This record gives sequence, structure tokens and C-alpha cells, in this order.
Amino acid sequence: MSISVAKATPQSFFSKVLSGTSLIAGTTIGAGMLGIPLLTAKAGFYPALLITGLVWLFMLATGLALIEASLWMPSGSNVLTMAGRLLGGKGRFFAGSLFLFLYYCLMVAYIAGGAPIFASMLHLPIPGPLASVIFAGLFGAIVFRGVRSIDRVNLVLMLGLVVSYIFMVSLGANVVSGERFFFLNLPAAFGAAPVLFSAFGYHNMIPSLCSYLDRDAKALKLSVILGTSVAFVVYVVWQWLVIGCVPLEAIAAAKAAGQPASAVLQGVVQHPWLGRCADAFAFFALVTSFLGVALSMADFIKDGLRKYNIKRFAPTLLAFLPPLGIVLIDPTIFDRALGVAGGFGEAFLNGLLPVLLVWIGRYKAKLEGLKVLPGGRAMLGFLALCSIGVCLLEIFALAS
Repeated sequence: MSISVAKATPQSFFSKVLSGTSLIAGTTIGAGMLGIPLLTAKAGFYPALLITGLVWLFMLATGLALIEASLWMPSGSNVLTMAGRLLGGKGRFFAGSLFLFLYYCLMVAYIAGGAPIFASMLHLPIPGPLASVIFAGLFGAIVFRGVRSIDRVNLVLMLGLVVSYIFMVSLGANVVSGERFFFLNLPAAFGAAPVLFSAFGYHNMIPSLCSYLDRDAKALKLSVILGTSVAFVVYVVWQWLVIGCVPLEAIAAAKAAGQPASAVLQGVVQHPWLGRCADAFAFFALVTSFLGVALSMADFIKDGLRKYNIKRFAPTLLAFLPPLGIVLIDPTIFDRALGVAGGFGEAFLNGLLPVLLVWIGRYKAKLEGLKVLPGGRAMLGFLALCSIGVCLLEIFALAS
């Protein structure tokens, strides 16, 4: 499916990279980061830094692989088209099922988590169900207008994210204790890999971004490198702040109670503005990621219904109505599924699938095009083993 982007005013290379970087960073930096320190703190800051860096490099590499696969396909192709062409009917069905499961679960989480914060920031006594409908309707309208509208809104949201993040870090930095950084438990760091895997997920944006950036491989590659680098820096500073401020006992208690890291930080750093900054940061982090996921869902559904030649309204409706309905019935029904989806859905969709697509495209189908991901069979094999390793870590975490 094609995304409606005006061609009368083509973007310069700089504007492409700026837009692409913003969209990648906005999609990557989502609500998942609020829970990262709750898992990495038990390893200590330096092991947390190590595992965060390794996951970042891995997800950067698989993102480049997906760009390479996307550029082999016709403009507007999504995961279904790529999997169907290179992996056959069974591969298309498997990829499609995983995509729907993972991203519908995320849509449920974002609507359920974003609506209360949205109502709180408006300072209006909006009932929970109505807040969910308003939240989904507002951002559904933005997604319906297409990627250009999302790009513009995302730039504003990213500005809010940066400002609230800076204020939150500034208010909490004075409480950071250097003694807490001496704690080291390297084996515990690898247990956080599945969650970090989800936190660095942005791959759902790449097919849509390929069309929006006019299939400019250099702009796409640079956007992914810069966008994920921004997310990496944000995650490192965020973990430095929480691990340096909050005692391990308080972090463990917050994790057991299902509280986000922003809430436990607010409880330790007694400052009247910190709560507002934490709420604003959580909202901006959630919505920037929500828009990217929702856009990819609408594009995915339209790609799957391509033969019916339907307009954009129906795919957008199909992307929003099921998760909204689930939130209205029971906002917590997918809590367990979200945890499983992070370790398994992300590992397969954003790890193993791009590797398989590139392997088959390069070495079986002999497709020609720019080699976006460096390295040959050894690199692809290594990435595949890492994907399987993340699945094993998630199985171990569920069994323990």
C-alpha cells in the first residue's frame, strides 16, 4: 500500500534524516523504558550499561537488515508482502500472526496506560472508559491522516519528551549516590535482555518510513543509526538516575507492586515538580511510541487487504477498535501476554525475521540491491543465534 505523501515538495536529505531520526527515536523511546531500571538495577549500573549497549547494537543491525529487505519490495510493502515473497505462504501466515498479536497487545497497553495520564494532565474528571475513547479517537484521527501528520505531531511530542526528561533528570541528579554504582552482579544483567529487546523495538516503522523517505537508503540507514543512538543515550542516563537514586530494596518493592520507575523515583526525590515532570515524561514517551505502533498496524492491515483496494479509514478503524474494546472490557487482560510478547514476539519479528528475509533474499533469491547490513553469512548467523538466545532467556525467566 502506498502512503499519501505530497511529491510536489520533495524533502532534502537533511529533512529526511531529521524526520526519520525523530520517528525512529520516538517509536523506540516508549513506555517500556519506564520499567527498564526495575530489571537492570539488580545487576548494577555498569552491567546494565553493558547489556543495554549489546541489545542496542543487535537491534540496530536487525533494523538495517529490515531496511535491506524492504528496499527489495515494491513501495508500500509491509511485513506480509515481504514474508510472503521470500518465505512463502506459511512464512507469511506466521509473520502476520506474530505481528498482529504483538502489536495489538502493545496497542492495548498504550491505550490503557495513556488514557489515565491524558485525563490527569487535562485536570478534568473524565471517567476511565470515556478517557480511553477520547484518547484512542484523538490519536486515531492523527494516524488516519497519515505519516506526514504523525511526523509533525511527533516532532512536538519529542520536544515535550526531551524537555520533561531534562527537567526530571536535573531534579533527580542531586540525589544520585556514587556508592550505589559499586554494586555489580553481571549474570543478572542478561535477565533484562528480553525487556530491553522490546524497549529498542522500532522495526515496525521501517516499511512505512521507506515510502516516506522516498526509498533513500542512505537517509534510512542514517536515521536508524541516529534514532537508536538517541534512545541508547536516553536509556543509559535514565538507568544512571534511577539506579543512583533509589535503593535496591525500593526498586524491588516497586517491581513487585507493578509501579513504573518514574513513580518510585518520585517517592525518593521529594520535589513538588518531579511528579509533574514524571507524568509528562511518561505521557510523551508512551504517545510517541503509540503513534509509531498504530501507524504500522494500519499500514500492515491495509497491506493485508491490498486486493480489496480499500481506503485508509477502514484499516485505521481495524487497528484501533479491537484494542479499545479490550481496554473498555478489562484494561489488565493482556498484562501477562505483554510480558511474553516482549520476549518472543520481538525476538522473532524484530530479530529472527529480518535475518531470514535477508538471508533468503541474498543467497537464495539472489536479489540485487544496496547491501545495507554489513557482513555476510557469519553476521546473519550470529544475529539469528542471538534471537534464539533471547527466547531462551525469556523461557528461563518465565520458569523461574
